Amino acid sequence: MKKLLTFYFQILIFTQINYSFGQKENFDSGIDLYDTSEELVPLRKTSETIGKCCQLGKAMSKLSGGMSDVYLTQSELNEDGTYTIFFVSMFTIGFDTELTQFGVENPTAKISSFHLKDEDKFNRLQELMIYGYKEFRAHPIIKKIKYADVSEVLEGGNNEGDKLLLRFHNKKIIKYVSFQLFDKETGFKTSGKAIFSKFIPQLFGSDEIIDTNW
Repeated sequence: MKKLLTFYFQILIFTQINYSFGQKENFDSGIDLYDTSEELVPLRKTSETIGKCCQLGKAMSKLSGGMSDVYLTQSELNEDGTYTIFFVSMFTIGFDTELTQFGVENPTAKISSFHLKDEDKFNRLQELMIYGYKEFRAHPIIKKIKYADVSEVLEGGNNEGDKLLLRFHNKKIIKYVSFQLFDKETGFKTSGKAIFSKFIPQLFGSDEIIDTNW
């Protein structure tokens, strides 16, 4: 009897789902739905995305076991051959969203950026970030924080005179890095969300993962 009731209950649920689905299929709302906003409003950016770097957000998705990618930095090659690095400050953004769409002047977006004059400065930034990653020693128990001044990469660009720091820190043996940009006029700082240091090359368009020798 119990099995029979369970069977009838399953049939009832299945029928209800089919009925609801049929109701939705037959409903004409008069509104067109699109998969992306870009189909309705084109991206304002004219640059080419070179790479994105992410943090694996352990709290971002229970369904994926906390392994969702959240892109926090994005590098852009501009039409004039210069580069712009966008990064997030105290703001979580979906991996499928272009940071450039928000605009750095939008106070609610918390998106910051700095400008590099050419490919040499772009490559030098990658070099310095990787050197810093390998130089910084994570501690298995104690949280450590170190800073590196990489302002040299700003020379000749729109942010020349600003201070650009890399902030390295660790949680146990996992190492992180973030950008800190200090404005030359005001001294105000913009601090970015931390990224897993070993994924630095992704920001520069590479699939390489830095070796995990701590």
